[in-house]
Amino acid sequence: MTPADLQVVQGWAADEGWNPGRDDAGFFMIPDPAGLMVVTDDAGDVIGSIGMPRFGDDFAFAGLYIVRPDHRGGQTGARLARAALAHAGDRMVGTDGVLERVAAYEGLGFTAVHSHHRHSGCPDGAEHPQVRPPTAADMSALVDIDDVCFPGERRAFMAAWLGDPHVCRAWIADDGAPAGFGVARQAVDGWRIGPLLAPDAVAAGAIVRSLAAALSGEVLHLDMNTGNPEAADLARDLGMAPGFECVRMYRGGIPDLPIRRMWGCCTLELG
Repeated sequence: MTPADLQVVQGWAADEGWNPGRDDAGFFMIPDPAGLMVVTDDAGDVIGSIGMPRFGDDFAFAGLYIVRPDHRGGQTGARLARAALAHAGDRMVGTDGVLERVAAYEGLGFTAVHSHHRHSGCPDGAEHPQVRPPTAADMSALVDIDDVCFPGERRAFMAAWLGDPHVCRAWIADDGAPAGFGVARQAVDGWRIGPLLAPDAVAAGAIVRSLAAALSGEVLHLDMNTGNPEAADLARDLGMAPGFECVRMYRGGIPDLPIRRMWGCCTLELG
């Protein structure tokens, strides 16, 4: 995939209602550019895409799996899946599958674990004494928090994701060290929050409300992890309504993650 190809694919994602981030393309090329693939027709036009970036030696993530509508039902999707799985090698693979494709992914050896349920709304903005924009000195600690909550190695990606033009807020524990954070990025519609990682619902809610205050009445979208038993209650308390749903699935094992600290997925396209 070239940067120009990725812009085309992001347009498809918008057409599918996935609400991609406006600046995602530059970030998506960071982890593993060779893992972003397209199929073209005889004229050189892109007709299908898939992402399978490798995050270190043990994990890869499948996303951006789209076939142009006029080429669906043929072999384009199968070709993309084979190429992507070959790129992943013997790594554990994660994906967020749309509901109508879950059975197909199970046929490829994936196991459903939980859902990501997108909640949307305009939470009341409010500041909290333990929430603030992170400083340069905080960044290493925030990357460390993400490292514990993600099955692969994406430190360089997350260091970039925490910067401009994204909006970030950190939860500062009683000892003065960051213990959680949330990142918001402008999307085709409103702003998407992800990741949202926090030690408990109080911290997670305070981070979202601080982001809401910074974004002044914008619609916020949060892909909440239904494996966290408190996530739905938090969404309701924030006044966010459920909508789009997809299923987190893994192939080659299931990672042991601190699910109760995970309130929102970074990005469904890259995990």
